[in-house]
Amino acid sequence: MGGISGFLMKFPSLIHFLLSLLEKIPARLPMPIEKLVSRVSYPRTGRHLQRYNNRGFRLVVGCIPYRYRESEDCKSIEEAIEVLVINAQNGKGILFPKGGWEKDESMEEAAIRETVEEAGVVGVIECKLGKWCYKSKRQSIYHEGHMFGLLVKQELDGWPEKNIRKREWVTVSKAREECPHLWMIEALEELVWRQTQAGAAQGGSK
Repeated sequence: MGGISGFLMKFPSLIHFLLSLLEKIPARLPMPIEKLVSRVSYPRTGRHLQRYNNRGFRLVVGCIPYRYRESEDCKSIEEAIEVLVINAQNGKGILFPKGGWEKDESMEEAAIRETVEEAGVVGVIECKLGKWCYKSKRQSIYHEGHMFGLLVKQELDGWPEKNIRKREWVTVSKAREECPHLWMIEALEELVWRQTQAGAAQGGSK
């Protein structure tokens, strides 16, 4: 049986294969985990290092932390993926960790730093999911947002914003329904699409 139907019929074994493969991948961090955690032990304050684009938009970077759950009930890649979300500080909805990109760090370093600060996880940072321009709901100013996928390898017991942020693993569908930020939902859709394409390519090569 070929096509999508054949792919789905083989899906449980594919999920097990992906999980075993991912377990062998070391976390690719820009610096040792001890140094990284030390770097974010005290969250940065102020905007003196903040980057802006040539239109004056504040540059914001973040990650969609995700993992694969091992289950025979999954009928698609989307059902197999769980994403880690945090609560918004104003209590309205959920979101993915993100924050300002500063001048003394690369875009990837900033994305990882913000993810450690707000969600307390580290892992393998992947290719950028895209770029979005959006208007801040709190300050009514425009931002340029860049998001990355992050395959989580470790959850930290303590992190800088633990006392003000709750983290939770949720399904893709729940994140899609409860996140109030359209640009983050679009980034999530891009992550799911890429993982689905990668899974289909792997399934077709068997």
